[in-house]
Amino acid sequence: MELRKVQLTGGSSITVTLPKAWIQKARISPGDVVSCSEQPDGTLAIRSHLQGERATQTYEFEAAGSGDALFRQVVAAYLMGYDSIRVTSRRPLTPSMRATVRSAVRRIMGLEIVDEQPMSITMQDFLDPREFQIEKALRRMSILTQSIQEEAAAAIRRPPATASPDDRDDEVDRLYWLVNKQFHAILRDSTYAAKMGLNASQALNYLLAARLVERTADHAERIVRQAHQLTRTRLPDALLERIEKQAHRAFAGFQSSLQIFFKRNAAQANELIGEMEKFHALQERLLRDAGELGGETVAHLAFVIESIGRTAAYASDIGEVAINHFVAGQAP
Repeated sequence: MELRKVQLTGGSSITVTLPKAWIQKARISPGDVVSCSEQPDGTLAIRSHLQGERATQTYEFEAAGSGDALFRQVVAAYLMGYDSIRVTSRRPLTPSMRATVRSAVRRIMGLEIVDEQPMSITMQDFLDPREFQIEKALRRMSILTQSIQEEAAAAIRRPPATASPDDRDDEVDRLYWLVNKQFHAILRDSTYAAKMGLNASQALNYLLAARLVERTADHAERIVRQAHQLTRTRLPDALLERIEKQAHRAFAGFQSSLQIFFKRNAAQANELIGEMEKFHALQERLLRDAGELGGETVAHLAFVIESIGRTAAYASDIGEVAINHFVAGQAP
């Protein structure tokens, strides 16, 4: 840190000098214009006239394999805000590697393949995250998750004939990655937070809530998959009714937690957390009664009941984030 003395110049003007090393790095000359903007924390950000001309940033890496490892590296580069992502190989890329990259492009919002060579694939991110506000993304995630939960609740008593992959869950993932990317952009550039109408603490709360929504959508889809395994099994109606009611209660609590988060209502958040804590005793009784059925059925029902319990736990977690969000909104 360099300290600079504030001086009085010309009898009325207050001036402060800029560090020479920064001036040289920013290529500032006498007569140039710099911008000054006050930050949410009260600090002052100074930018040169050249900093508005952001050069395209490219992340290039060599593919060591295909599958999840390659997919995760593409996602990580996207989250870090790189405009261009280039996957290379010392040998021609295998069909499996190309399929993994295409899968990433399909599942990541705004990413497109712009060049494909025998030993490289280049992707470009065409989406400006400022065009899709964080809260708007989280609300969309909430709506998609609710629709999957409705299907999951119905599947408990009426198991689906098939359990094919759900595009809605992929869209929830895409939106979560977008929120994650926006958060990292705020960390890199304090003025970005101001443009988004958020401070860093608020942005973190949106990221935490989005992560919990993404996990909950996974559990809703898991319920559908496990219910599908019970298609040919005759189960006691009374037990299924209890599980279904428990699911509705968990799903309703989860959706309430998100509304509380958006409203930043700390009092309601505390009430919800108390309600969700009552789930434990009911969950234990359901698991015990399901265990009496024996056989493979127990495992599938246990997965269903466990996912319902996780949904309630995530609702409580969002309630805690809502309290943090309320406090962050009060920050000066």
